Amino acid sequence: MESFKQAFHALLSLAPGPVFPRARELYLRKYCLEGRDAKDRFRTFLFEEQIQESDEGGVQVMALSFAVVHWHAAQSTPEEYATYLQQRWQLQPDGLSLEMEPWFREGGAFARFRAAALYESSPVGEFLMGGT
Repeated sequence: MESFKQAFHALLSLAPGPVFPRARELYLRKYCLEGRDAKDRFRTFLFEEQIQESDEGGVQVMALSFAVVHWHAAQSTPEEYATYLQQRWQLQPDGLSLEMEPWFREGGAFARFRAAALYESSPVGEFLMGGT
């Protein structure tokens, strides 16, 4: 689970800020938690987030859901998605549900799931990582 939180932190530390919603959405649909050079059959993306900004300029991002995508392929079974998440991230996916439409650009079929992940940035640019 710790590697999952580290990957989430690394992804968001490079993402465009919430003041650029379209750029942020494109970034989060393009880049996965496995990294820019991912070669895995499955890839994990932040699907839905809740953003809170402080008056001092800090940002807190809570993940609401993630997508696990079967890259360039047809739909997988829920068990295949769950097995990947367990082996790669040591996650027991909560609320895993198959989605019918293909993922953004070259991605294949995907499933959504929930996992606890929290990212915070301070107004001076120092990044913190946490989670429940």
